[in-house]
Amino acid sequence: MEAYETRFLTQLITAFVVLFVSVIILILLTLVGGGASREAFIGISMYLTFALIVIGLMLFCLKKMKEGPRKAATLARNCTPEENRLTFPLELEFEYGRVTLLSHPEKRRSARNFQVLKREKSSSIEFPPEEFKLSAVIGRGFASFPAVRVLSKPYERTVILFMTSRGVVSGKKLLTATLTEGHVDVEIEGRGGRLIGRFYTPPGGRGRFEVTMSAPESPEVNVRIADSSMQEFEYPLLPEESTVMFCPYGNLDVDNILRSLGRTGAVMGHGQFLIRLRSPKPMAREILEYPIEVSLKEEENWEF
Repeated sequence: MEAYETRFLTQLITAFVVLFVSVIILILLTLVGGGASREAFIGISMYLTFALIVIGLMLFCLKKMKEGPRKAATLARNCTPEENRLTFPLELEFEYGRVTLLSHPEKRRSARNFQVLKREKSSSIEFPPEEFKLSAVIGRGFASFPAVRVLSKPYERTVILFMTSRGVVSGKKLLTATLTEGHVDVEIEGRGGRLIGRFYTPPGGRGRFEVTMSAPESPEVNVRIADSSMQEFEYPLLPEESTVMFCPYGNLDVDNILRSLGRTGAVMGHGQFLIRLRSPKPMAREILEYPIEVSLKEEENWEF
């Protein structure tokens, strides 16, 4: 999992250093060309020394911030996938547990919690056959994953998240929505790990409707998965392949998870979800809603 904030700070500090050095060189050339006094050179030297100390502290802090992502990336490269487990090049102490994230736009930081279930020391870990859940858009949302947190050096505070592809979507319903400008029927059905839908719009129908999904843990997050301009749609509620993500614990939030998945919004995982059929007009009220359930199966094959 990339540390996007660290990469942004690296670019920002690099731009600042380049600009600062350019300004200093310009000032020195101006002083030399203008025959400046010895006191002027002493003053600019003191300013330059202070600025270099500040830049050095910034670079030191940036180096410390990049250590976590580097450790996580190194661990990901050095481990070996073997069926339902990961094998490491050395024995590590780690904690099995569950990480929960909750992000609100009005808060500058996500609420992050790691519930420890057991501690072990081994050169391999087994993937826990447990549920996960993600309901988020950039800036807000909820996530809960089975996870392992490494305690041993040189990979300390690296967290490994697990997303299983195992599961089945249950539920089948025909929803009908009506407004003054028209009506639409949409049939939804769980099939494997996907939600399958089909719109039935009468001839001449002018109403436009959209299907959104949310989770009880973050009801304010509604991800649009289809609209009535489509005839059919599919939405995956589980990944195609079981997924392992490595991340420094300090960089763990819903935004980085979404970016790592290449998404700006996602509702996926296990448990209960709520489907809504509504008009996309700003003042329109929600029309219909229907709960669906995603449950685990008995067997699972993991791919790294």
